[in-house]
Amino acid sequence: MMGQLTLLLVLLTATIALSPLAVRWNVPYPVLLLVFGLLIAFVPGLPRADISPDLILPLVLPPLLFAAARRTSWREFLDNRRAIGLLAVALVGVTALVVGVVLQALVPGLPLIAAIALGALVAPPDPVAATTVARGLRLPRRLQTVLEGEGLSNDATSLVLYEVAVAAVATGAFSPVKAGGQLLLAIALGIAIGLLIALATRWLLNRLPAHPAGTALVLVVPFVAYVAADEAHGSGVLAVVTLALALSRYADKESAATRLAAGTTWEIVELLVTGAAFAFVGLELRVIAESVPGDVTVLIGQALAITAVVVVVRFVWIFMVGYLEEKFRRRRGRDAEPVGWQEMTVASWAGMRGVVTLAAALALPTEGFPERDRLIFIAFVVIIVTLLVQGLTLPLLVRRLGVQTSASHRSASEQKVMRRARDAGFDRLDELRGTESVDEKLLEQAYQDATTMWHKLGLDPDEDDDHKFPVTSTEQARHLARVEAELLTAARVEVVSARNERGADPVIVDEVLHRLDATGAVAKTNSVSDETEHG
Repeated sequence: MMGQLTLLLVLLTATIALSPLAVRWNVPYPVLLLVFGLLIAFVPGLPRADISPDLILPLVLPPLLFAAARRTSWREFLDNRRAIGLLAVALVGVTALVVGVVLQALVPGLPLIAAIALGALVAPPDPVAATTVARGLRLPRRLQTVLEGEGLSNDATSLVLYEVAVAAVATGAFSPVKAGGQLLLAIALGIAIGLLIALATRWLLNRLPAHPAGTALVLVVPFVAYVAADEAHGSGVLAVVTLALALSRYADKESAATRLAAGTTWEIVELLVTGAAFAFVGLELRVIAESVPGDVTVLIGQALAITAVVVVVRFVWIFMVGYLEEKFRRRRGRDAEPVGWQEMTVASWAGMRGVVTLAAALALPTEGFPERDRLIFIAFVVIIVTLLVQGLTLPLLVRRLGVQTSASHRSASEQKVMRRARDAGFDRLDELRGTESVDEKLLEQAYQDATTMWHKLGLDPDEDDDHKFPVTSTEQARHLARVEAELLTAARVEVVSARNERGADPVIVDEVLHRLDATGAVAKTNSVSDETEHG
């Protein structure tokens, strides 16, 4: 037991130590942790990580899915639903089938349905790997949304198909109609349970202290959503994603303290879980390879062949669908912006596999499943090759093809959001101006202070804001703090509203919201300090 705990602490410590190096070397940190795992696998006497397969999915997936889903929005999903569906549902099914046929030809005696089970678990690109590698590349928002939406949705298709295939291996019977019905039921139940838990979470957040109780609730509910949906035979993946999207849609109902604390905590959780998971893949590869009978050269050849199939199928599918979509758009006379071959190439190459493939592979039944160790080894090689080769070369490919948004475009989008928030806050001050309870001089000072605040937050100045009105008493300071709190609240509501509009970039909106929350927290702290000093 102590050996297992020591190994876990080693992986977590390595994640903390290596992630800054990954930033310095401009390398995705999952890639660096994967290499670390591969290296320490050869350390003599290192204990094997003995984790129950039944616990991997419910412990690893909820925090990673929730953290990734918080960075997008319902509006983006709806605007790109066709492209996301073609990748998250259709491509997963096609990949699973093609991989199954090729693998059965490579491994004589392997039942087709068992080969399709492997195809299902290597079919979905990993949402965490894709977003981690793509982060900082300034991809066009549409492309980034489609990749994130695919990564957050395809696990539902993959895991349902995987479960049906595994059950068919045990029973010897497979029904495509039954598989389709199970998929539809899992999708419906997952979305419904995610929405119900989101409603309950919002109700509780309005009644609990913002911190630590509110923050703790936000950390727990993704696990609750996953387990509840799984028990109901729904998609735990979609339940968590739905929960995250629903909560982000109504982020103005959360307090600033809850958002700040939860946001920071989720960044830490995502870092540690992702790093440990990818290090674990590298660590286990040697153990899995040693347990497979036969020539290891043949085994590696089979694994590389399946990896090539996975990559090629994605390229063929995306270019074929892109061509048909463009032809359909022209026939209908639509003026929507076409997707060029450069974006399709980047989307095709951004198919890194990761945590879901790892968890599903290790969850294969230990008894009675044909060629279990061989299939797990192949899955691990698919993860390692796609993550190392595609993950390390994707930034170079993006730069060479010029598939990036300009820094000026991002800055303009950020300025637009901040101006909307500023104007909403000033409108609230104008509303207060008509009430007798607020002194006119305090309103003028609040206006000047807010103008200065927005410039400090990065809003380009429109006018000279050097003039300040002095506050001469503690009572006036208290009134001013309340007025400025009203201004910040109105600004936050406007920012959250902007997040759900068509064309909005949730990442930029969240950055502005974070700055407002941090400014409000500082102002509140200063206000409390002033009151304490004045008795």
